[in-house]
Amino acid sequence: MMLIHQGKFTLKRENSMHAAAFCILHASLRQLTQHIHLLHPEERSYYETLKFDKRRESYLLGRISAKKAIGALSVFEDLGKIAIEAGIFQFPVVKYAVTRNLQVSITHCEGLGIALSYPEVHPLGLDLERTDKANTEAIKEQLTPGELALMKTVPLPEDIACTMVWTMKEALSKVLRTGLTMDLKLLEIQSLVKEGDLYTSHFKHLIQYRAISCYAGTHVCSIVVPGKTTPDLEEFWGYFRETVLGSGE
Repeated sequence: MMLIHQGKFTLKRENSMHAAAFCILHASLRQLTQHIHLLHPEERSYYETLKFDKRRESYLLGRISAKKAIGALSVFEDLGKIAIEAGIFQFPVVKYAVTRNLQVSITHCEGLGIALSYPEVHPLGLDLERTDKANTEAIKEQLTPGELALMKTVPLPEDIACTMVWTMKEALSKVLRTGLTMDLKLLEIQSLVKEGDLYTSHFKHLIQYRAISCYAGTHVCSIVVPGKTTPDLEEFWGYFRETVLGSGE
């Protein structure tokens, strides 16, 4: 069964308030193709060039979740008229959205797609990964000694803690629109604190941002926001847990 959740949330700052939206979906390739009408003709042409089902599935997870997140925020009548193009470092760029300047952050992993839609004046970054004990050692090699020490200060299994730190760094790279093409030491976290069911971090060098993370089952999701922004993400995290656990994990 295809699971899909959409909603809006606020981004509260000292002197301003912004609206953002999300879409979380879990679906097979067959289920995703039932929503192929949401693709812009340019996207449809690219999709038709993809030969392998796994690549087709990941593309549709990203594009459909992004379109529905945009729809939740802008009430755009025809999402098929919006194209999401890849930038030179593969970051998504929303084109042909005539209502206002909106952008998206997209992530997907094994049948699960998540997207955030936000006003261009207020950047957000998002990443999702599934923990894999086989990859834990490889991730640890990419972390700094300080990050490895921080992992031991929170009540998390090592594989989840490693994945969480990695998603925080990757979400920050998406805010910067560089992807992981930069020196990963520049993305280093300097704190890792448990706050209720969530974990938060600040960054050592890019001090103007902070990360908020949650895990459900073997999936970890992180969102990076400007440090002085207070996002209302309670509904988002609730749906994240429900979707992951409801997908049979």
